[in-house]
Amino acid sequence: MITLNKISKSYSDNSVLDNITVDIPDRAITGIIGPNGAGKSTLIKIITGVETSKSGSVYIDGKKVKSFNQTKNLISYLPEKMVLYPEYFTDDFLDFYHNFINYKDDDLLQAFSLKEIYHKKIKHLSKGWHQRLKLYIALCNKKNIVFLDEPFEGFDPLQMRDIAKIIRLQNNKGREFILSIHQLNYAQKICDYFIFLNKGKLIETGSFKTLKEKYSIADDDLEEILLKIIKK
Repeated sequence: MITLNKISKSYSDNSVLDNITVDIPDRAITGIIGPNGAGKSTLIKIITGVETSKSGSVYIDGKKVKSFNQTKNLISYLPEKMVLYPEYFTDDFLDFYHNFINYKDDDLLQAFSLKEIYHKKIKHLSKGWHQRLKLYIALCNKKNIVFLDEPFEGFDPLQMRDIAKIIRLQNNKGREFILSIHQLNYAQKICDYFIFLNKGKLIETGSFKTLKEKYSIADDDLEEILLKIIKK
């Protein structure tokens, strides 16, 4: 269980997060939803220990998070912007990475179809293939908590469907996911639980079924739920 207690964060005089208190369900796929500038990425950075909050505390399995050094062996974190070595060929980079972490996941390599691009330099990869490679790096480990900041960036609809299946399969194996995501149609399909932010404030939480009933939504439409939550 991940617990956030009264998390606030400011940059200079600009409040980014304001008194966020929430429990994130264990072993679920949780989507952090909200407009641009809502504080989604900042919240993930604070939970992982990459950044510190102005006030409040984060607890993972009852232990207070004080820094990234404390969480790096517990969680895997893929930031929205991550630069890989552009001059490396993909196979050379993966060999280096596997040797560095002393682990390789052949099933994931196959799931992401990465052998198709072994012969290409990273700088020549399309945005979609580049994102596949980064997602593989985030998942190629034995850590049970995975944070992904905008994991579907760069994918077309068919690719997004395939990546969603990989994430769900990993979740079924016992991994917990926390996603910052703005593609609401895929968030609706893949997430078990939602945390809604707007202007740095926590405005709602719950499963899709619970929120649909609470806001009297006739259609299966997460966007309509989000609009009602923001306007309430």
